[in-house]
Amino acid sequence: MITIFASKYIWKIILATNCNIAKLVSFIYSLNDQTLHSNSFIRFHSQRLFRRGHSTNSVLSSNTRVLLLESGRQTAKQPSESDKHSNRVSAVSPSSVEMFKMFSVWDDIHSKRVHPVSALYVEDGCVASQIHFKQLDRRSPIAHIVENDLIVSALHKCIRERCSNVQLKEGTIVEDLSVPENVCENVLLKLEGGQTIETPLLIAADGQRSMARTIAGIEYVETSYDQKAIVGTLEIQHASESAESYAWQRFMPLGPVALLPLGRQLCSLVWTVSTAEAERLLQLTPENFVEELNRTFSDDTSFQYPAVSTSLDFLGKALDCLPLKEVPAKRKFPHVVSLHHDDRAAFPLSLGYARDYVRSRVALIGDAAHRVHPLAGQGVNLGWSDVRLLTKVLEQAFNEGGDFGSLNNLRDFDSECQRRNVPIMLTIDCLNRLFSTDKGFCVFLRSVGFNVLDRFLPAKDLIVHLAS
Repeated sequence: MITIFASKYIWKIILATNCNIAKLVSFIYSLNDQTLHSNSFIRFHSQRLFRRGHSTNSVLSSNTRVLLLESGRQTAKQPSESDKHSNRVSAVSPSSVEMFKMFSVWDDIHSKRVHPVSALYVEDGCVASQIHFKQLDRRSPIAHIVENDLIVSALHKCIRERCSNVQLKEGTIVEDLSVPENVCENVLLKLEGGQTIETPLLIAADGQRSMARTIAGIEYVETSYDQKAIVGTLEIQHASESAESYAWQRFMPLGPVALLPLGRQLCSLVWTVSTAEAERLLQLTPENFVEELNRTFSDDTSFQYPAVSTSLDFLGKALDCLPLKEVPAKRKFPHVVSLHHDDRAAFPLSLGYARDYVRSRVALIGDAAHRVHPLAGQGVNLGWSDVRLLTKVLEQAFNEGGDFGSLNNLRDFDSECQRRNVPIMLTIDCLNRLFSTDKGFCVFLRSVGFNVLDRFLPAKDLIVHLAS
C-alpha cells in the first residue's frame, strides 16, 4: 500500500484502474498549503505479484490499493456559473494541462469556468517600462486560470467514479508516524482513535508545516519575505473585448500586483505588499480599497528617476535601428470598478526548501518539499512537476518488479526534482528581490532588461516555452 499524507485542500487523483500508464501514481498536490495547517496521508499496498511480460498497468490494477487519509472534508459540489468566484485560483501551465488530460479530468474541468490567458503584460511601476508575452499559437494559451475548488471537485469526482482500488478517508487525524531506519521495515502511522497503518511508501503532501518531513528528520530552510499576498475578485473595465483574456502584473517596491482573467469583466487579484501594509489595506472599506488599487496601477513615479528615463529614451531609439525587432505596444492597465464580492483575504509569503525530498519509504511533494513566491505563478506547477517525476520513477520500479519505496529507487526522484526545482526557485527569489526595491541602479538594470527583451520575439517565446 502507498500512503499519501495531504493537507486539507489537496488536488488529488489516484488512478491505477485503467490502461493509461500515467494513472499508475497518485496525483496529489496541495493548492493552498500557505494558508492551511491540517494534515492528511495516502498509502498504496501491493502484493508484489510482479511478473515479466505483464504491463505495469495490469499489475497495478490488480495488485495495488491506495488509501488517502485527509483531515478535512471536501465538498462534492461543482461550482456553477451562478456561483460566486473563489478568491483562490491557479495559473495552470500547458504542461500541467497535459497532465490533467492524461488523467482524463481536463475535459471535466474545462467544461466549467476555465479562462485562458492569451497575453501577459508586465510593467515596472517605478519607470513604467513594460514587457508583454503572448501565446505561441491560438491553441496554446500561456496558461489557464482555474479556481482551486473546481479542480478539487473534479478530482474527487474522478476518484469516486473511476478508482475502485482507492479508499478515501476524510476527517482523519494522523497523530504520529515512524520512519524506518531498516530497509526491511515499513512506515507506521498512528491515527486519532488508536488505529495504526503500515505502508511501504508514504507520499507526503502535507504542506509547509509537514509532519512527515519533520519526523523523517529532513532539514527545511525557510526565509520569510515579510510580505503578504492579498487575494480577491474584482470587476474591471477593459479597454477592448480582446483584453478580457489578458493577465496584468505591475511591480511595485512593496511587491507585485497582478490581475488574472476570469472573463465577463472579472479578474482575480493577487496583490503582494508588506505585512503591515496588508493589514491596513484589509481594514479599508471596499470603495477605499479599490481606490488604492487603481492608484497603484496608475501612479507614475518616473519623474523620480530622470537619469534612468533619459537613458531609456536613448536606448529605445538605438533599438529601433536594429533589425529583427518587435515593436512593443504599450497597454494601459484596466480600471478596477469594484470588488465583485468582498472576500478579501491575505496569506504570508516565504521561501522554503527541503534539503532532501526523500527518506527510506517517504517522498515529499508540493509545499512539503518547497515553497516559492507567487509572482510567477509557478508554485502549484512545481508541485505537479514533482508528481510527474515521481510517476516516472515509480513506473520504472513497478516495471522492473523492484521495491518502489526503497531509498535507492526514490533517490532518482530526489535528484531529478532538485535539478528542475532549484534553478526555478532561485530565479523567482532573485526577481522578487530585484523588483522589491526603488534604488536607482536596480531600477536602471531591470528597465534596460525590459526594454531590450520586449523587442526580441524569439527570446520572449523561449521564456514562454520554458515557463510552460
